Amino acid sequence: MTRTDPPSRPTSPNASADKAVQAHHHYTPEELHNPEVAHEHSDINVRTVLAFAAGLALATALVAAVVYGVFTVLQRQAAANDPQLSPVAVPAGQLPPEPRLQTNEPAGLKRFSDAETATLEGWGWVDQKAGIARMPIEDAKKLLLQRGLPSRSRPADEKVGTHAPAYGEAAGGRHISR
Repeated sequence: MTRTDPPSRPTSPNASADKAVQAHHHYTPEELHNPEVAHEHSDINVRTVLAFAAGLALATALVAAVVYGVFTVLQRQAAANDPQLSPVAVPAGQLPPEPRLQTNEPAGLKRFSDAETATLEGWGWVDQKAGIARMPIEDAKKLLLQRGLPSRSRPADEKVGTHAPAYGEAAGGRHISR
């Protein structure tokens, strides 16, 4: 094997000046060429590589065409085996009759909650003929504090109240006389 180093220059008495010249020296292609490390044309057959790539592309296209054909046949078979639609079925794009399933549950819940809040916080008639109205809860609390709760003057029955004995089936193990 031959060396790839450039040929050495003869040294002169002024060695430091020669080193500066060598540092900036550009080698010619003849000085850098090594004939033993060059490309050999017998290493690869370019025609064979290109023929293999073309064959691979052709095989890929052929397989893709076969797969497309198989899927087309399977799709036709699936369409032929689909059940017939009922003559009373709703046509596509038409909504079914009421009542329908909810499609946006959070929005429906918000509408319901808003309606309930409006009922609880607003004024209105429940039954105008009977004179029953509704009012906001806060106003009802204020009115209740002003007027107070209605109460009975005395019980209608002496057994009604906290002093009456408990009559019932569950005695808890004790006997209550009547």
